[in-house]
Amino acid sequence: MRTKEARATSFSQSIIFKSLSLLILSTILIAGISIFFFARGQINTLISWSSDNNRAQLRQMVNAANNEIRLFANRIIFLTHTTEIKSLDSAVAGTYLNSDNIASLFNDDETINLYDDENNLICERENDFADEEVHLHTDISKIPKHNSYFGPWCIEDGHSTPTRIFASEVVKDGNDRGILLANFSFARLEKYFADCKVGKNGFVIAISEKGEILYLPSFKDDGRKLLKITDLGFEKFNPQRYEVPAPSFVKLNDGKEYLVNYEYSHLFHFGLLSLQPKKEIEAMASAIKQSSLLFLIGTSIVTCLISLWMFFILGKPLNRLIIHMKKLTNDNLDVPEIRFGRRDDEVGQLSKAFNMMHSTIKQQFKELQSHRELLEQEVAERTQELEQANQKLRIMSRTDELTGLPNRRNIHECIENEVSRISRTHKPFCFVFIDIDHFKNINDTYGHSCGDIVLKSVAETIRGLLRNYDIVGRYGGEEFLVLLPETDLSGAAIVAERFRKQIEDLSIKYADFIISVTITLGVSKYDGRLGADRSIQMADKALYEGKTTGRNKVVVWSPERTSEEDYQAAAIEMAKHR
Repeated sequence: MRTKEARATSFSQSIIFKSLSLLILSTILIAGISIFFFARGQINTLISWSSDNNRAQLRQMVNAANNEIRLFANRIIFLTHTTEIKSLDSAVAGTYLNSDNIASLFNDDETINLYDDENNLICERENDFADEEVHLHTDISKIPKHNSYFGPWCIEDGHSTPTRIFASEVVKDGNDRGILLANFSFARLEKYFADCKVGKNGFVIAISEKGEILYLPSFKDDGRKLLKITDLGFEKFNPQRYEVPAPSFVKLNDGKEYLVNYEYSHLFHFGLLSLQPKKEIEAMASAIKQSSLLFLIGTSIVTCLISLWMFFILGKPLNRLIIHMKKLTNDNLDVPEIRFGRRDDEVGQLSKAFNMMHSTIKQQFKELQSHRELLEQEVAERTQELEQANQKLRIMSRTDELTGLPNRRNIHECIENEVSRISRTHKPFCFVFIDIDHFKNINDTYGHSCGDIVLKSVAETIRGLLRNYDIVGRYGGEEFLVLLPETDLSGAAIVAERFRKQIEDLSIKYADFIISVTITLGVSKYDGRLGADRSIQMADKALYEGKTTGRNKVVVWSPERTSEEDYQAAAIEMAKHR
């Protein structure tokens, strides 16, 4: 006895200890899950941000490259309108093309040739770095002469820089015609790509419309090579149709993974790829994970400390109070008052109230002790009688005697409770109205005792298929009503079909007979505008429809079939009820 009084509750029995332990575990679990999803979301955001930033850079470079090519074309078109070029004179045009003013507008490796209408060379811009002729087109006659024309990108052995031809028509006096032919050097665009930084170690690749690599950073050190984008590890790469709709990674032949973005210029037929190493993004993601882990550890430590503090300020005083109360329970009314110092909080107020109660008990104990046994016996007898009577009354008033299911009154109370609950949760619930097919024939053929067995079997089968919070009751005769909380119309139809199939497969033994029965079911959803009774009537209508169209089926009453007259009648009924 002394051991029990010294320690009223163990840690395993203490509700405070259990609550605080649950608080710690819940906090750590919730914080862990939240941090996990937060970290994952931040990593996804980081990848999306990197992808969007790289795509924005590509678009800027594409726009800059388009402007550079457009500027080159405008300069050639401008030259075709100058008097010197329009003269189509080799001496005049040649001097003009090789003048310092014109030379400053073009790169050293860019050639400008002037041809007459018969594709004969009139003059050319002298250049120590360029070939004597532009070899991008073998047949000058196939170049359109009445419109400006850009040829495809050309990469040849021995050329350090890709080029493409641009041609523009020259008209003299409305009759004589010629063509000014220039090769655009890709060197004009490399300055935009060389300075571009994709992350810390990423890079940009430029490709032609045929998939040939026009620019690769390694060309600076290793020299230019004739490569295609597929040589790097891209498979089935169509430069004009390749898209990166969402952030994605690609693994190349160097064994590394890269965050890829792509932009294509349909105006001047070249594409730009940006590749940022995945390891860069993983390094940034690692920092996010470490911060999240430190936050989780800090949260766990703080929660444990707070829980320990709460245990000492609540658990120990309550434990002392429990010991004191046990002493009083053992008729030890002479124990001293319990004190918790000057505490005026809930524990202090509880100790004061307990001491007052202790004093009152001591005063009245002697007067009550003589009457206690007699009173307790009488109360116990009366309570037992009353409870038995009440229990019988409750069972009789709420339960169908034959099937043991809730009766019509009971199930309507359940419906009222569900209607009250749905006003708070806004979750759907449905009714399933069930009727046993040809039940009168069963009674007429085998007798009412057989009919009772059929009713019990159907009730037990349906009840066995329900969830714990579903409700089935006998609505009257051979009719049953099922209430399915938190279930929409499609789910209720599935449940109803399960009822129908199970009953159809059921074999009921009566005397020497094996009786098979079927049921017809009507399903409706509770409609707040109709109210419970009218919603049940919709299920009854669906049931009647099933009866008249062959029985042994499930008929669902869809909300669209409810007429406006039904809603108006329901509104009048509910107004009268209110």
